[in-house]
Amino acid sequence: MKSIFKIFICIFFFFISSYAFAQNKIVIDDRTSILNAQIEKQLQQKFLEKNLFLTNSVDFREKCNYYFASITKETKGYLFEVRDCDDRLLGSYFAGSNLGSISDQEKEIIVFYNLWEIIENPTYPEIKSESKPTDVEDAENYANAVYSEHDSRYFFAPSALPLKKGELYYNSLYFLAHDIQYGINDHLTVGMGTTIFGFPFYLTAKYSIPIQENSHLAFGDLLMVGTYGTNFFGNLAFATYTYGNSHNNISIGAGHLYFSPEDGSEISSSIVGNLSGIVRAGTYFYFLSENYLFSFKATESATRSTQLSDGTWLFESAEYETRRNIWYGLTGIRFVRKSNELVSWQFGLTHMLFVSAKAPAPYDSPQWETNSFNSETRMIAFPTFSFTRKFKL
Repeated sequence: MKSIFKIFICIFFFFISSYAFAQNKIVIDDRTSILNAQIEKQLQQKFLEKNLFLTNSVDFREKCNYYFASITKETKGYLFEVRDCDDRLLGSYFAGSNLGSISDQEKEIIVFYNLWEIIENPTYPEIKSESKPTDVEDAENYANAVYSEHDSRYFFAPSALPLKKGELYYNSLYFLAHDIQYGINDHLTVGMGTTIFGFPFYLTAKYSIPIQENSHLAFGDLLMVGTYGTNFFGNLAFATYTYGNSHNNISIGAGHLYFSPEDGSEISSSIVGNLSGIVRAGTYFYFLSENYLFSFKATESATRSTQLSDGTWLFESAEYETRRNIWYGLTGIRFVRKSNELVSWQFGLTHMLFVSAKAPAPYDSPQWETNSFNSETRMIAFPTFSFTRKFKL
């Protein structure tokens, strides 16, 4: 009988402990870079004493075994937050503005004890009250946030601001084109994309270099290839400079586009210029615009028919080189979801301006007829929308 009782007690405590420590791992999203390898090692030891394992990766099949902590810098100072697998805020703590200047040992103590206090005694501030002041307070907290979750991209064009290590950024245009970017570390981002038809397919890479607090420089490449046995190939090597903060900035970029059309015609190249920017217009929405200028050589044709003195007609054709200039852009607004700032929608207009170019002599005379793509300046505009979602892996 005593043996059965002991077994029952063991089973009971097993289930109780399993329930109590269902969330037995913690990941820390340090967006301020105050943690180094030595501090993380010491934190791991301290969390193990509390039956928590500090890790840098998440097994999403067991997502609810994790606590999700973050360290961000805001106007008041350094903010610690801990969330559960349902993205509910367990609690937060402001650590002051001088956290970055103290010793590693002091950082370790402050980070550990404040995160553990939130985990051990959660306050659930987001669900304590459903009154209007809570909504206002949430809006103020987001408005004061130093970092935007969507600062690495405009509609499609990249800024020089990087993704953080372990961040995955998904972007879809019309839900027809899909793009994924991943932060290898706090400087290097790699990605890929295609359409729902699987053509074309591209790979991207961007390396970001912080120059000053509000100045960043990035170098990157976009490689495009045809699929389904097509011979299409293209490559864009680019550099981008971004001035401004995470919410309000402007980017100037330039690159060299090289492409080989599917029909096997002559390989073309173009210098590409880019001017993009974003302005915060409210707590949860922004104005943004990205613009490209393409200028490349093209071959056009011209024909002439002349009636000779004997009444017959002489038909002539010729080819000449000209330059095509195209301005392409997307301009609109970005809405960040109030309930989850990792999600945003972009709505606006896609606009294309084809600038006319005069044919060279003698093909500019009335005797010659040209069917030039550049014969007149014309503007095309149509609605556009895109969806973005960031994941913190």
